[in-house]
Amino acid sequence: MRAPRLKLNYAVTALIVGLLAAAPRIASAQDAAPAALERVVITAEKRLTLVDATPEAVTALSGAKLAEIGVTDLAGVATLVPNMSFTSVYGASQPFIRGIGNIFFTAGGDPGVAMYADGSYLSDQTSSNASLFDLQRVEVLRGPQGALYGRNATGGAVNLLSAKPTDSFKARVGVLFGDHGRKESEGFVSGPLGQSSTSARLSYQLKSMDGYTNNPLAGKTYGSVLPGGPSTVGPSRLDDLGTQSLRLQTATDLGGGSNLRLIAGYHREHDNGPSLVPLVDPVMVSGLLFGVVPSSDPRTAKSQGASNRVDVNTLQAIYERPIGTNTLTLSASYRKSRTGVFVDGDATEALTAGTRFDTASTDRSIDAHLASDDTGRLQWLIGATHLQFDQQQDIKVQSKVPLGFLQPGAAMNIPVPVEFLLGGQVRTTSSAAYADLRYALSPTLALQGGLRVNRDEKTATEYQTVAAFGLNGSAKPGAAWSSVPGSLALEWKISPDSLAYGKLSHGFKSGAINLGNLQPAAVKPETVTSFELGAKTSFLDKRGAVAAALFTSQYRDMQVSQVGLASVILTNASAAKINGLEVELQLRPVPAWTLGLNVGLMDPTYTDFVNTNLRAQPAVGPVSVNGRQLANVSRAQAGLNAEWAQSMGAYKTSLRADYVWRDKFYFTEFNTTDAMQAAYGLLNLSATLRPAAGPWKLYAQLKNTTNTTALTNMLIASPILLSARSVGYNPPRSFGVGATFDF
Repeated sequence: MRAPRLKLNYAVTALIVGLLAAAPRIASAQDAAPAALERVVITAEKRLTLVDATPEAVTALSGAKLAEIGVTDLAGVATLVPNMSFTSVYGASQPFIRGIGNIFFTAGGDPGVAMYADGSYLSDQTSSNASLFDLQRVEVLRGPQGALYGRNATGGAVNLLSAKPTDSFKARVGVLFGDHGRKESEGFVSGPLGQSSTSARLSYQLKSMDGYTNNPLAGKTYGSVLPGGPSTVGPSRLDDLGTQSLRLQTATDLGGGSNLRLIAGYHREHDNGPSLVPLVDPVMVSGLLFGVVPSSDPRTAKSQGASNRVDVNTLQAIYERPIGTNTLTLSASYRKSRTGVFVDGDATEALTAGTRFDTASTDRSIDAHLASDDTGRLQWLIGATHLQFDQQQDIKVQSKVPLGFLQPGAAMNIPVPVEFLLGGQVRTTSSAAYADLRYALSPTLALQGGLRVNRDEKTATEYQTVAAFGLNGSAKPGAAWSSVPGSLALEWKISPDSLAYGKLSHGFKSGAINLGNLQPAAVKPETVTSFELGAKTSFLDKRGAVAAALFTSQYRDMQVSQVGLASVILTNASAAKINGLEVELQLRPVPAWTLGLNVGLMDPTYTDFVNTNLRAQPAVGPVSVNGRQLANVSRAQAGLNAEWAQSMGAYKTSLRADYVWRDKFYFTEFNTTDAMQAAYGLLNLSATLRPAAGPWKLYAQLKNTTNTTALTNMLIASPILLSARSVGYNPPRSFGVGATFDF
């Protein structure tokens, strides 16, 4: 069955490449003057500003354009932003910006990039990797955002903004079909509710896919790794997908300039989940005990059972009203989620290892801020916020290890059952007051500053049981931290089309409790001091725009992920330094062509960190990794896109190519080749066709055109499991064809 699929992939490739090659000849016949680039309004500073007039390193991406080119998740967003990357382990969202993020996926820790949905903070990493749909815009702020966005924004912040209800009736329905059994539908209906002052918008998304990773054990029934557990059945494929998402919004004009927006959302994902397969090592537990090892084929995983369940319910209320010439905004959010993940830990036909995560979270937050209007020399914003995040997590790791591991000199082919049980409950509370000021020193110079006074507290009830090692303990750890992150910036309006700025900022990431690990002390908070010089300008009668930023960031007590006895834990690296440069360019040289370029360069290094490499053979003691590259980030990234749009008779067509290149990166601080991904590039193509005045649109997408295979994540197991490396891969080449119809 693979031959027809490959032929169709190549046919779609040839069609889109051929059209791109023909585009210059068609465009050369045009006489019209090129149109100016669109100026984008953003809310990154919690007020409406133009992205090219905002003294911040911020990327704004249109939700409609993302959908058109096939970007429906955060991994796709990251490819369009300089110095941003994304990974995921056990379904947890793990974005990195300017070298800062976190691959921590257990409860008690926090990310280094703050995630927001319509202005409300998303605390739960295990359920925030939801599909993006019916979005107005995605805003990515790079660099520490401690003043306005507070805790856990030491690398940056991402805000997902939903498309709002409309005053007139609008509706859309779309379908898409592709290889690997891909079927999707997305749409919305929006408009006023009768003669009232309320309008509403109902959006939905359905996605299903059979999966692209084969399972030789499909359909076979297996017992549990340890006696007494439930039996499992090998799934037909891994990396499959089955999601349903729904969002209902209302917007009510309360009169006098006041309005109330209510948002209710539901997301459900029930599938086998992504593959996480151990790489083949010379010595493996499954090989010692049963003489079997995992498959070495990246698109094949031996799985005796897999399950991925995510359920998320959200409620938000956003109230705005004028107070004199100022605007008061109140925002409240409630988010409840439940996730369950089960994977075959050894990926062989033997009953060697299995891992199960069950997590339940409740997230409540409220924010109130008062902002001045944008007239006058002084503009200000003051606010306060409070958050409470409760999380229950239970982890069960079942494994069989050779008797020789526990009794030196004993046989290595006699299995001994070992079960790790750990978890508990953790509560996070955070309260803050903040202010942001901008004062115009002259018509061309302005001084901007922000300050936040923050108080975080974490308390937990935890347990850990490892009967084979005689461990059976519980504890009630707790810790609290105060912080005063802030920023100071000087803005220079060089000309009506050019802006330069310098910014000094300080960021804070909350301390952590490694839930279930019974550690006597909490992980220390992470802090950063960063200095940035930036410039933005437009040229060629606003047909070109460029933004550049040069930065240096000093991190203290950087939180890094490490191998623990039963799971990954957080610890502190004493210090790290990241220097970097970012450039974003847009150009419309002729009416039909729009070109884009983003480049990110960094020198991300540890400056004070001593640790032990548990995979080293022979074993060595602690080593200094000073000067080595930070884990999970590249020194260089680049993205290039070219879009051709042209009217041909009664139809409009567009063709787009996106090429993304990423330099090599390491999965650990030791920078060894056994935990490294070499540099690679990905090419994505897309095309659309629609009538000049008509309700429908046809489109095609071809992702990973060259069928490049690369590692996207790596999880190193406990030494008791020989520090096995479990990895995930990027999706293979795939295509989709779809249509939308507007009512």
